[in-house]
Amino acid sequence: MRATDSVALSEETIDQALARLARDCGQDPALRWLDETGPHTMSWAEVHSRACAAAATFLELNPRRARTAIVAPNSVDWIVAMFGCAIARMTVVPISPSSADAEVAHMLSLSRAGLVLASKRFGDREVLQRIGRVAETISVRPVVHDIADYDAASWKSTSYVGGRTGADEFLVQFTSGTTGLPKAAVLSHQAVLNTARLFVDAVGLQPGDIFLNPLPLHHVGGSVTGLLLASAVAGTYVIIERFDSVSALRAIREFAPAAIGSVPTMLADILALPDVSPSDFASVRIVMTGATAVDSGLIEEMERRLNVKFVVSYGQSEAPGMVTSAPSDPIELRLRTLGHCVPGRDYYICDPNGSLLATGMVGELCVRGPLTMSGYLRDDGALEPATDDAGWMHTGDLCSMDDHGIVTFRGRIRDVIIRGGENVYPAEVEHVITAHPSVAEAAVFGVPDTRLGERVVAVVLPAAGATVDVDDLSTFVAKRLSRYKRPVEWMIAATLPRTSTGKVLKHQLQQWYEAGSITNYCRGRDSL
Repeated sequence: MRATDSVALSEETIDQALARLARDCGQDPALRWLDETGPHTMSWAEVHSRACAAAATFLELNPRRARTAIVAPNSVDWIVAMFGCAIARMTVVPISPSSADAEVAHMLSLSRAGLVLASKRFGDREVLQRIGRVAETISVRPVVHDIADYDAASWKSTSYVGGRTGADEFLVQFTSGTTGLPKAAVLSHQAVLNTARLFVDAVGLQPGDIFLNPLPLHHVGGSVTGLLLASAVAGTYVIIERFDSVSALRAIREFAPAAIGSVPTMLADILALPDVSPSDFASVRIVMTGATAVDSGLIEEMERRLNVKFVVSYGQSEAPGMVTSAPSDPIELRLRTLGHCVPGRDYYICDPNGSLLATGMVGELCVRGPLTMSGYLRDDGALEPATDDAGWMHTGDLCSMDDHGIVTFRGRIRDVIIRGGENVYPAEVEHVITAHPSVAEAAVFGVPDTRLGERVVAVVLPAAGATVDVDDLSTFVAKRLSRYKRPVEWMIAATLPRTSTGKVLKHQLQQWYEAGSITNYCRGRDSL
């Protein structure tokens, strides 16, 4: 077992942390962003005043303080809404604005959301009206409200409602499970704030740093090891509404960040721009990446061309910010391993029976401590513990650990596909595909992709007497799954390789794919 250095954990809540920032550095820039009119800045004092105003509106709409879902892209409104929920003593339930209607319905129902704060649009897609229609179809019937609709001047007449403790729940973070439906991990104020605070020291952020992070706020990489990471150093968080390489490079040039968050896909796209140069990154000390297998060649090229230091981090929705390398680490360590265990948790590597493995052996990474989730929400509203009898949370990921506590990722016990930083769970995709009347069975797996890390491939068995039309099947799936979850390659097969107990041998399917021996291959309409 690896017990990290003992640390004193803060008991602050999110609203208390924001109030402290507004008091101690109120005029310092908290948020910066670019739009078609140019650059904008909002101070910590203004974020606090707007969040108090938003809290007053939320309490009028949701007097029982039921959980509150946020369905919106990265924006000032998203951040104000998150802090407003903390002030109003409401738990935040982040949901991607690109989620399919069935996914939204499930997440709202499972979280028992009483209020939904939605943006009017996400790019060219309308969100607010669509979410309103979804809300009418579920039993919890939450109030659906425009996330930007609150009186910014109302806070002065509103009493400060705070009053939660660090152990209280703050975040319900959805993460898909092997059942095929998203699971709801519950994280406390203490878990997310201390994760951010301890991650600061691990990656070397400094007071007042500017942190540009295009990762979505509905992920812990945007909210916890992004926004809250910047707030932990009283720094400035640069908002990127939706990543594209040109706008990201423009923001880097405009705001001169000290640190940048990313996934490898984003890094590759920026590096591919014809006019990118080392001078664009002159202010950047750290580029934080993770969420997928990292192409060491890409990292080496970017360090050489742009003169920056990359750190690779590892975490899960259930336990953000668990392991990271540091800028001071040798490049070989930063490229080949996940890095050091971040303080605040205990770690160990176990065999399938839960027994501790010797140094260097490959097994499942397990973590324990108050910075992991409290549990999963059940359908009946109760909290289901997600640890074993000794309090260990099993990550489902295969790793090894050396004598110095350096963790190396070895693979995944579960079949999760990581496409461009997004987790895709085959069971969920297979569940949707097999609902089509022409399909008897489906097997979904990932294959390597130089840009996205992995891409999604599906092999389907036609139902008896049926012919599978891939265009029709693609349309069927597109109505039910977010874009990143959809297969981009389809194969029609007469049989699937199985074990003696009938389990599909996906590793053999991957071998068949690589050998080109699966019949009736075709590429789906969803582009990479």
